[in-house]
Amino acid sequence: MIIPFLRSLYYPREAALDSQYDEKELCAEISKHSIGAQVFHLLKSTTGSEVKVSSSFHDLLYRSYESCFLQNLLIKRETEQLLKEFERQGVPVIPLKGTKLAERYFGHYAARGTSDIDLLIHPEHMEAAVKCVYNLGFTESIQENPVHYHHEWYKEAGGLPQPLVVELHWSFIQSDTSQINMGAAWATSESLQGYKNVRVLSPSYTFYAICLHGASHRMDSLKYVVDILQFLECHSNHIHFECLLKQAEQDHTSRRVAAALSVVDKLFPRLSSLERIPYVRIRIPDRKSRLYSFIFTLSMLDSWRYRWVHIARMIIPSQSLALYSLGMNHRSKSRIVIYYNLYKQRLRKIAGRPS
Repeated sequence: MIIPFLRSLYYPREAALDSQYDEKELCAEISKHSIGAQVFHLLKSTTGSEVKVSSSFHDLLYRSYESCFLQNLLIKRETEQLLKEFERQGVPVIPLKGTKLAERYFGHYAARGTSDIDLLIHPEHMEAAVKCVYNLGFTESIQENPVHYHHEWYKEAGGLPQPLVVELHWSFIQSDTSQINMGAAWATSESLQGYKNVRVLSPSYTFYAICLHGASHRMDSLKYVVDILQFLECHSNHIHFECLLKQAEQDHTSRRVAAALSVVDKLFPRLSSLERIPYVRIRIPDRKSRLYSFIFTLSMLDSWRYRWVHIARMIIPSQSLALYSLGMNHRSKSRIVIYYNLYKQRLRKIAGRPS
């Protein structure tokens, strides 16, 4: 139901909103995918304004947007304080996603929901970056996935339903399944007005990062689709697709980008902006399949060497990764006990039992 509705917002003359849609069910789907703010702003756009919805549906969407507005306002304030602290300390930083992305590419800081703050830093500046976030009250660290490419710190923030998290990234994806060169992100970045040490990703690299982010989550939510769709339909003239694909080839991430774009193509076929991109389409498995996550992950890796790394990690993860998967309650140092509990946990999940 939600896909035809989204199509109508971008192409109202081709797919008008049908009165047979259950608007409460539609709102539930919008909430599930956390795209209420995007949908609300699309309805206010030039094309979206042609789509007629009931006042009750508009009110439901507005309440969702209002909640997002207040949350984003608080996160925007915290982000700006962090960037000023990085500037004072002379630490180079690039804000990722969040309210800065919403402002630049969605038209307003509240036009796209966000729940945390992501910052890109140079690996050698991690200690200085931690000091910056610590100075602003982010003093608690989160148990980290050992194969991830960021550190997480959080603090309680008044007005937010959950603690506010800052992720300090040094990369976008795992290094053992790619050869990503983050130097290109910095080299093509642009200075943020009013700052010396704060930069923003170029439009092309922003789109690249969005594709990588969506692929890393196996495009399991429409919010990743809407992000890509927004760029393709509203900012494609600022994206150098040939350079982007060349960068992906050098980084061994071509199939990640192709997988993300193939999902969008499957849901929104015949997009003129997508047809201009010379990428190789990838066959996407049925989302309802139990093997969707596994097949999607294998299909988006650029070589069988990377696929074997992923398979090996699944079958026999490192001890630190096994402990992370088991959670905080498992502190045994015995390898036998750790892996016994891990496989028992997996069997319980397969059987549909609580772990």
